Amino acid sequence: MDLNHLAIFQAVAETQSFTKAAVRLGLDKSKVSRALRALEASFGATLLSRTTRMVRLTAEGQSLLSQVAPLLSGLRDVVARSPQGPSGEVTLTAPPDVGRALLAPVLAGFRLRFPSVRVRVVLTYDVVDLLGEGMDLALRVGRPGSGTFVARKLMDLEAGFFASPRYLERRGQPASPTELARHEGLWPAPPRGKRPFWTGSGQPPRAASLACSDFGFLLDVARAGGGVALLPTFLAARDVAVGALVRVLPEVALRDAPLFLVSRPGKPVPPRVQALKAYLMETLGRA
Repeated sequence: MDLNHLAIFQAVAETQSFTKAAVRLGLDKSKVSRALRALEASFGATLLSRTTRMVRLTAEGQSLLSQVAPLLSGLRDVVARSPQGPSGEVTLTAPPDVGRALLAPVLAGFRLRFPSVRVRVVLTYDVVDLLGEGMDLALRVGRPGSGTFVARKLMDLEAGFFASPRYLERRGQPASPTELARHEGLWPAPPRGKRPFWTGSGQPPRAASLACSDFGFLLDVARAGGGVALLPTFLAARDVAVGALVRVLPEVALRDAPLFLVSRPGKPVPPRVQALKAYLMETLGRA
């Protein structure tokens, strides 16, 4: 039985006319007639008494209408209250520094555009198994990861050397990369088995005075005057703008860190996931 036939039956019963029911529903009168014949065949009973002047409910028709009318009304209320456009929750994972400096500034705009979509963000340096952990999307730096997924490159991240004005006043500003050997080096220490941020540009000019896999920590140490830090430019940009950090050797730019947006395979993609995916490609990809 086609459930749409019940709505057609209700319209005919309320208007007592095939013609008026067809107008209300925006259907051809012939389609209304076929739907009623099919519904009566399904129930094995005559639901409507038809004359040339009027359509009336039979006892079986009255019984059916009393049962389906509240159900159809409830369904219409659910549809009327349901949000327009994408809705529900999207889960996203990203490295902490990428999440704070790149993702956080754009999520407010996403929520304004899609107020019915909730976003749950997990910040971790671990490569999360999207399928295993039930995550929808991931931002990953360097390589998109292994396994089955769909990856889109958003941008190429760049790194440079940064230090506080207080440190440079005390130790002097290096004029060339080789002079970094006499400075306090704050270098990133990637997890074992993962390539460092500076791959492709050679090793750091000297052993690190302080190493950490968290760029945010290195940023804090550099801001406090602890040395020259190798940092992603997007992470240091705010401190440079307010004068808390200075870019050292600005002609040296280390590039070998693409940022990928990774999603699970399979179609169709839920509208809520597609909405966030397209928004991140629009905002971060444009950057």
